[in-house]
Amino acid sequence: MMVTRKPYRWMLVAAAMAAVGCSPQSPGNTTAIQPSTSQVEQMQEPVGGLRENKQVYSQDEDGSIVHLYVTVVNEENPELKATTFSEINRSLNGMDANGHDLKAKIIFQEGTAEGPQVGYFGYGESRTNGTIEARGESSRSSQQKSFKIRLLDKAGYWREQRNINLNKHRPDITRVRQKLSFDYFEQMPNMTSLRTQFVHVMVKDLTSHDPNPKFVDYGLYTQIEQPNKTMLQAHGLDRNGNLYKAINFEFHRDEAKIKLANDPTYDKKAFESVMEIKGSENHEKLISMLDDLKNHSIPIKEVLDKHFDRENYFTWLAANILMGNADTAAHNFYLYSPSDSDQWYFLPWDYDLSWGFFEQEAKRSPLVTLGKWEFGISNYWVSDLHSRVFKDPENVKELNEKIEELSAFITTEKTNALLQSYYTNVSQYVKRQPDLYNLPQEVDKFDYEYSIIPGEPARNKVRYYEGQEFPMPFYMDEPKDEKGKLVFTWDHSYDLQGDDLTYDFAISYDPGFTKIYTQVKGLAGTNYAVDKMAKGRYFWRVIVRDSKGHEQTSFDRVELDNTRYHGVKEFIVK
Repeated sequence: MMVTRKPYRWMLVAAAMAAVGCSPQSPGNTTAIQPSTSQVEQMQEPVGGLRENKQVYSQDEDGSIVHLYVTVVNEENPELKATTFSEINRSLNGMDANGHDLKAKIIFQEGTAEGPQVGYFGYGESRTNGTIEARGESSRSSQQKSFKIRLLDKAGYWREQRNINLNKHRPDITRVRQKLSFDYFEQMPNMTSLRTQFVHVMVKDLTSHDPNPKFVDYGLYTQIEQPNKTMLQAHGLDRNGNLYKAINFEFHRDEAKIKLANDPTYDKKAFESVMEIKGSENHEKLISMLDDLKNHSIPIKEVLDKHFDRENYFTWLAANILMGNADTAAHNFYLYSPSDSDQWYFLPWDYDLSWGFFEQEAKRSPLVTLGKWEFGISNYWVSDLHSRVFKDPENVKELNEKIEELSAFITTEKTNALLQSYYTNVSQYVKRQPDLYNLPQEVDKFDYEYSIIPGEPARNKVRYYEGQEFPMPFYMDEPKDEKGKLVFTWDHSYDLQGDDLTYDFAISYDPGFTKIYTQVKGLAGTNYAVDKMAKGRYFWRVIVRDSKGHEQTSFDRVELDNTRYHGVKEFIVK
């Protein structure tokens, strides 16, 4: 059955590590690391599959800082509605009353630490050459916002880009997790990356009431390339192909929303609530793939070989697992298919909350508790694609092999080398205003959190194999009143080793299950009925166990009184 699922993104807790080799500055280590010129060597180039033009990254200097200058102007332009910069910064969602993004007119320039300079982009420009708006989802309500700059056609391209994403990555005190990930992706075969750059942003607001405005320091951002037709072309891919950004996409054949563009009932807005369209609007290949995936009479091997590139698929999954990016089961990825192919490729997106971020959050916040399933294959069991794929033991074996291959590439030593190349420039901005007073933690935690990053892939690899021993998570349904009984049902779990499974069912007056109403253990089926209950608020849960004693909860959870309870569902008897 199709269930509407809430976002879930939390990883297993890990102990902090002592960095190997030349480590970043950390408590007890007072020597700040120096920039390194070491580069991550490229893995062996694939014979076929997804072949990106890696030369697009050749001029990037991974640890450098670029200085960007943004002048917000009042210039009259009938094509652009006037918005002040303060309106954008004050807004909780970056939108006006009609739900449209607030955009201010700007002059966009590049320069040095001293200001815009001759020979750099936009020097001498006195007229609007772009717009600025808030970007992101939860970050729009942040005191320090992320921004998107859109250059006008007449402005040309900055580094072959017109859409310039400026990400503050405020929850990440290190400010490097995003860039580290994409610097690794640059070197992986069967995978694209995105150009990234640390940038220092200065803003002069001519729409303010200040009669003598000056450039104001907005601190450190990471500029990340926008996946779109321009990006595809720059990377040697097909700009006329299909490109979708997953919003809430579990590879479910949602016929009410996913339709052909020429269907009289086609609703683009509804379609894009599942997947945003960034390329061709011909959805025939997407629908064909989803139809075949839904048809369980077609072996999953045939579906995978026909509609996906195996090397790309397993590389993307293994990289997510080793980097600790759990937030990729239903969104935070792109699907790309060139116009002359029937196959789909996964492209990476959004890694700022990876590399141990949620493990550290779990230590600081009682709300950020971690479910057993939130790592490895079980994390992806919400997806119709991934759950079908890994019911085949041969595919589990293939992912294991890819985990081993990538873990020999994403090493502590290489990660340390990249982190060293970032450290001096990043730390100087993090440890001063304006970023200093807006950090998610005390600044003295910066070096510690920086130091735990290199060991994350090795820890994630251990947890990946441990997780295969547990049954897969599942969803619980809403209880139904049937013939005077209250009937509770849930989905079947699955065990990768084929072990027998039983279910423990319980109802409680509280989400912590300290006051049990009723419970029964060892159920073989996926339903249980109880007599009509008195009016009130209750909580129920189901725990699945295999024959070896390994247990798993459902995907469901309850958040109450600043605490998260995994595998629990609330219901009201009226």
